[in-house]
Amino acid sequence: MKNKIIGLVCCLVLILSGCSVEKKLNRSYKGKSQQELLLEMGRPTRVETASGGRSVHIYEKSKFLKAAPINTGAFQYDKFESPKSIKTEILRFYLNSSGVVEDVKLEVTYAR
Repeated sequence: MKNKIIGLVCCLVLILSGCSVEKKLNRSYKGKSQQELLLEMGRPTRVETASGGRSVHIYEKSKFLKAAPINTGAFQYDKFESPKSIKTEILRFYLNSSGVVEDVKLEVTYAR
C-alpha cells in the first residue's frame, strides 16, 4: 500500500513538472531565430555575450503588487493584508553563435 502511494506521488510530480511555465517557454521558443524572438518579445532589456560567440538576451519585467486582504474564514475586527511588494520576472534566452534559441530560463523574485 505504501509503495502505491509513493508511486502515485512520483507520477503526479512528473506530470505537474511537465506543465511548468519554463517548460512551455522552452517548447515555444527553442529553435527559433533571433529575428522571430525580437518580433514576439520586442527589444531585450540587455544582451550579454558568452563564450564561443553565444549571447544571452535578457528581458526584465517588474510589477508593483498592492496589499491584498487575506481571508481567514472567520469574523475578525482587525484586517489582515499581504504586504506590498514588487514582482520581477527575468526571462533569459540563450542563443548560439548562429542566432538560434537553445534554452530559456525564467526567474521570478519578490521584493518588499
